[in-house]
Amino acid sequence: MKNKIAVMGGSFNPPTRAHLLLMKAAMDAIDARKGIFVPTAHDYVARKMKRQGCPQDTLSESIRLAMLESFRKVDSRILVSRFQIDKTGIGYDYEMLESIQAEYPDMELYFVVGSDKLYVLPRWHRIDELLEKFRILVAKRGEDNLDMIREVRPYLNEHWDRLTLFDVPEGIGDISSSVFREKLRSGDQSAAELVTGEVWEIMKNNGKLPWNSITDFHEEQYSFLSNFYEARVEYGGLVFGSNEAAFQAQKCMSEEGKAAFCEFGPGKSKGVGRRVPLRPDWEDVKTGIMEEIVRAKFTQHPELKAKLLATGDKVLVEGNRWGDTCWGVDTRTGQGENRLGKILMKVREELKRDGDN
Repeated sequence: MKNKIAVMGGSFNPPTRAHLLLMKAAMDAIDARKGIFVPTAHDYVARKMKRQGCPQDTLSESIRLAMLESFRKVDSRILVSRFQIDKTGIGYDYEMLESIQAEYPDMELYFVVGSDKLYVLPRWHRIDELLEKFRILVAKRGEDNLDMIREVRPYLNEHWDRLTLFDVPEGIGDISSSVFREKLRSGDQSAAELVTGEVWEIMKNNGKLPWNSITDFHEEQYSFLSNFYEARVEYGGLVFGSNEAAFQAQKCMSEEGKAAFCEFGPGKSKGVGRRVPLRPDWEDVKTGIMEEIVRAKFTQHPELKAKLLATGDKVLVEGNRWGDTCWGVDTRTGQGENRLGKILMKVREELKRDGDN
């Protein structure tokens, strides 16, 4: 007998305890050696959240992957496939299963679906080939009448031997990603009960818990976190009117070019900075320069230092709607490295340590 793999696709935005328990039940039902989660691509998740009227709930691919990979701490049989994320164009289930099969040629693949999906199974892309090469592992819910489904779908009845049934674990019916997101939006911290501790920690560390994060540096209360906040900062022997001016000036190759930014406001500095000839090493040095300028701002202004320290342990995220995924996070897509937010939190920790000494 071949060793078996259970494969489960989905948005996993975020993955919940229900996803984990369902995968464990699927693997146990067929005595699988492995269980592979296959998260959908970012564009699909973003479109789905936009249709539901909550694009801000879109988690980035990196966050969803990290969450799914954390399930290995619970069950070492679990793996995560990047097939849909790395796929150009539509990633059909048949092609996804073929890709996994190529990686594990001696193992038998079982694709996990809910029994509610059986009605549409005959319309799947290349369904005849899929059923010939792979098996379907059906998560049976107690309320689903499988005999009726077979009766109204003769195609399923003809291929019933390619389907294997298992029962949905008890107690997961009320757990879903959508319920989790609703709880977060309402500030209900019982959302933590719907995910594993590791997933909750990833949400927290990425500023996805609204009560534990600051994600808008344009609110008056938190405008001091923005590089556009007008506070004089001395850097590189020059005095600038804002961090934005100081940062943009460093793109210049000449001291004269840098000095010109001392007279610019933050908006003009950003505009001019887009047009200056860049120093050749800019991409290599820009993050370190930003950190130095941010540190200068909060060490040169005691009142701003106090405000930064007053943010406590909240996660700082430079949320924006203009597509900056380097220094912040695009609130429309959930994508972004949030380098500025991370620098602010690093400087905050340094200031805390200095205060304790």
